[in-house]
Amino acid sequence: MTKDTVIAEFEPSKESVRWAQTAIQELDREAAAFFKSDVTEIITQIDAQSNEHIQKVRLKQKLPSGLARKATEALTNSRHAFDQAAFAARNIVSGRGNDSVYYPWARSPIDLSHRLKNMDQRLWTTFQLHEPYPRSDAHVGGNDVIRALARLANDKHTVGLGVNGHIRSMGHPPIVTRQTQFIGIRTPKWDPDKNEAELMRWIGNPKIGCDYQFAFEIVLKDAGLAHPVNAVAGLIDFSAKANTVIETLQARCLEIVAA
Repeated sequence: MTKDTVIAEFEPSKESVRWAQTAIQELDREAAAFFKSDVTEIITQIDAQSNEHIQKVRLKQKLPSGLARKATEALTNSRHAFDQAAFAARNIVSGRGNDSVYYPWARSPIDLSHRLKNMDQRLWTTFQLHEPYPRSDAHVGGNDVIRALARLANDKHTVGLGVNGHIRSMGHPPIVTRQTQFIGIRTPKWDPDKNEAELMRWIGNPKIGCDYQFAFEIVLKDAGLAHPVNAVAGLIDFSAKANTVIETLQARCLEIVAA
C-alpha cells in the first residue's frame, strides 16, 4: 500500500470535519446576526405576595430553529469523522471486512481496553492517546465535554440540540436608592423555558439610570453537560479533536505500512 493510498483512505473523514467546520462558521454568523437585532427587552413585574418589584431581561422572540439545525449538523459530521477515521485505520492495517468499525468511545481506560480488543494492537496506543472517556476520580485523564458531545451525537432519539440564550456578562446601570426599603441585585440565571433572567428586586422607588449592557452567547443544552458550554466553542473543540484523531491515526498507519 502506498502513501497516497493511505491518505486517500482518510479523505472521507477529513471531508466530514470540513463540513462540520463550515456548519460551525454558519452557526456563529447566524447567532451574531440574531443578537445584533432588537431582540431583548427589560420588563418589571410585581410579586403579589412580597410586594417586590422584579426586573427581568428577556428575549422578545425565540431563537431561530436554524441555530439548532446548524449545531446538530456540526455535531453529527464531527461524530462521523471519528468513526470514519477508525474505519480507515482498520482497513489499512487489517484489511477490509464486512463488520462495522466505530471510534471506541468508552467510560474509562479499562472500558477502552475492552473496546480495543477487536482492533489491531498496533493502533491501540494511538487510540489510548486521545482518552475517549469522561473525567473521573477513579482514573486519570478524559474530557467531560468531548465525551458528552459524542454521546449526544450518538443518541438515536435526539433530533437536534437545545440551544439557549445565556448571559455571559453584564454591566449594571447607576442606581439611586432613596425612598427604597430594599434592593437586591441578582446574578442572572437564564431560564431557557421563559427565555428570561431576573436582574433585581426592590421595594420602594429607586431611580435606575442608563440601560444595561448585555453580552449573550448560545449554549448547548444537555443533561450530560455539568455547566453551560458555548455552542460555537464546544463544537470547535469537538471538530478539532476529530481532526487530531484523523491526523494521528493517519500518521500511525503510514508508519505501519512503511515498516
